[in-house]
Amino acid sequence: MPREDREKLILDVAGQVFARGDYHSSSMDEIAALAEISKPMLYTYFGSKEGLYLAYLDQTGGELVDRLRRAASPDDSPLGRLRARILEFLAFVEEYRDGWIVLFRGSTTSSAPVAAEVAELRLQVVAAVREMVEDAVPEPIELPPLAADGIAHAIVGAGESLANWWLEHPEVPRENVADWYVGVVQAAVSTAIRRRG
Repeated sequence: MPREDREKLILDVAGQVFARGDYHSSSMDEIAALAEISKPMLYTYFGSKEGLYLAYLDQTGGELVDRLRRAASPDDSPLGRLRARILEFLAFVEEYRDGWIVLFRGSTTSSAPVAAEVAELRLQVVAAVREMVEDAVPEPIELPPLAADGIAHAIVGAGESLANWWLEHPEVPRENVADWYVGVVQAAVSTAIRRRG
């Protein structure tokens, strides 16, 4: 199997294992067995459990940020761009359930490199959401930078909480969850616009 394909397989298996428990309780023996490789080969690819965890965070977090940034067309209305990005976010949560759990529910660890990677990823997500917030503001209005940044942080927190709730209630249609989240973003942006005036 080509190295790139094997790495992807290992990362997919590692995500399943990390999502079931946490960093500390996840076993490299189990990951190697599920990936049908030897434990020494697993260490050859990633160096350590921390290296594997960081590679998984990097791959999955990068996918989320890329999808958020690519989701909307500049030709869409501000509301259309907002809704497209929220639907893409929810699609990611639904399609990459393990990845979402590892990124935002299971990444607590005493490891400084892992904590730094999670913090950096969150900053990238906040930056992508800030673009979403700024796109939702009708021209020629511009939000002050601190308002846009504060709203982006609040929306990321609300989105994490809503996504975690939705994973426990998969019977709720994605469109309904998107409507609720769009409403939260619109309310936050409208309040910031009123306070700006």
